[in-house]
Amino acid sequence: MGYNFRAPGILERLFQVKLDTGGKTELKRCLTLFPLIVQGIAHMLGAGIFVITPAIVQSMAGPATCISYLISGLAAALSVLCYSDLAARYSCTGSSYVYTYFSMGELAAAISGFFLIGELIIQAPMLTLGLSDNIDKFLINGTVQEWQSSNFPDWLLHTDLIAIGIMLLFMAINMAGIKTVSYLNIAIAGVSAISLLTFNIVALVNGDVANLSRVVNPADGRTGFAPFGFSGIMTGAGTAFFAFVGLESVVTLAEESVDPKRDLPRATMGSFLIVLVLYVVTAFSIAFIEPWYEVGGNTGLIGSLKRKGLTLPQYVVTAGLIFTVFSCGLCTVTTVVRVVYSVAEDGLLFPFLNSVYKRTQVPMWNVVVCSVVGILSSIVYEFDTLSHMISGGTLTVFVITALAVMILSYDLTDPDMEETEETPLTAEKTHARKHLFIIFMCVFLLATIVLAFLTAFLEQSTAVIVSEVVLAIIMIVSLTLIRCKIPLKAQEEDGTLSFKSPGKPFVQGFSVFVNLLLLFHLEVVALKQLVIYCIVGLIIYFGYGIFFSKITAEKQKRLSLKEIKLDDTGESSVR
Repeated sequence: MGYNFRAPGILERLFQVKLDTGGKTELKRCLTLFPLIVQGIAHMLGAGIFVITPAIVQSMAGPATCISYLISGLAAALSVLCYSDLAARYSCTGSSYVYTYFSMGELAAAISGFFLIGELIIQAPMLTLGLSDNIDKFLINGTVQEWQSSNFPDWLLHTDLIAIGIMLLFMAINMAGIKTVSYLNIAIAGVSAISLLTFNIVALVNGDVANLSRVVNPADGRTGFAPFGFSGIMTGAGTAFFAFVGLESVVTLAEESVDPKRDLPRATMGSFLIVLVLYVVTAFSIAFIEPWYEVGGNTGLIGSLKRKGLTLPQYVVTAGLIFTVFSCGLCTVTTVVRVVYSVAEDGLLFPFLNSVYKRTQVPMWNVVVCSVVGILSSIVYEFDTLSHMISGGTLTVFVITALAVMILSYDLTDPDMEETEETPLTAEKTHARKHLFIIFMCVFLLATIVLAFLTAFLEQSTAVIVSEVVLAIIMIVSLTLIRCKIPLKAQEEDGTLSFKSPGKPFVQGFSVFVNLLLLFHLEVVALKQLVIYCIVGLIIYFGYGIFFSKITAEKQKRLSLKEIKLDDTGESSVR
């Protein structure tokens, strides 16, 4: 009898999936539920509430920014259900990257990982630049910017010394270990709560209802509650979605959580609900305290209080801004380090990036590389440019996460089993089930993408509306067929999961549609950035990852062992 062993081919490598490690990790398991919730709040709160929200009020949605947050919150809530569902299944770090690897295979995981890494790498310098601007303007009266303008050559004028210093501080704290990061976040959470409560109370007491709907921008004549129209509300919702990228920060700490399958779903949902309420209330307060067109970009909250002559609240909010945005930036670096660690651990990035320093149990070189890339980004790009580049990666990753839940929830047993006289019918049924699922999913995805495109880009004429209705029906029918024709996995029914997303696959399908709709409403520069992430991811994967993937290496090792065994016994030869 002869055996035909072979190394995995290129096509097989692209779609090979990862298996759960069962909780094995080199990182330190020390985080309980409360630190995880604080981590999520710290990451979601800082940048959006102090830096991005004023910018949305000023140039995208006006007073209707609170509606933008409700819309983005709806989309994020659907993603929260997806993340909680997946977190209850697996204990590996890496977040949506790992979930994609479990469900869609290696190529999709590599692209998803680089979407996520790119988004976080942009977020970190944007936070430091926004924080630097506030520190320089409100604490030291512009001294640093003035000195740089006088002493730096033209080609270094984008360099921000305060921002670089903050990134170096992030790097140092992350090198000290996850416990240090956790303790700092818990301490800063109290300062953030006091400052936001102060701003909202002061804004509601000193504001004017007329600012919500009756002021007219002298520059362009825009007025009303939604001066930029529905399109502006949706653009604001797409940008506001950046605030919820912190959902990733909770699940990337799976390997440092004491009980990840229980605590991660709870921490994800708890931190999201707290942050959503704070965003909606604060967005309303910003538009209430002064005319929306006077809100000042990345210094909005403090600038509003300063123009009102409210000195004491200004200092309280300044302290809150500095600490909260600092905490958010710290969490961003922590998160991107864990994602890069996970990708490198799977062999899709260079091995030194997952090398863990034994004393602190931190991937030190990984921290250094991520921090240096963040510093370079802060030098190359200005704050306004970075603020328009965000959210695209997050929305794309959330789409992929929803699809991962749909794939992992249904029983698609691998049909490549050895068939015997007793099992040919079982294998045949499994083949048919998989093919049906793929067909239904492809029809659903195509209809969803076209529907989101028509809704976002075309004027709503009768023909377009009819087309949208037809596409919506196709979406619903496709999801219904998946629900009726494909059985759920046994663990979905036997109560072994600590959390299960309700309404499968309809909740996940609606999540895909809403996230795509918000994605198509983003600025063009954000969509271009997605293309860059994709190209970089493909270059690194096909230039390195496809050859050094851990799964591929394990398959080749098993092949070598079989060859050696056969050579030793002499019973057969390998063809």
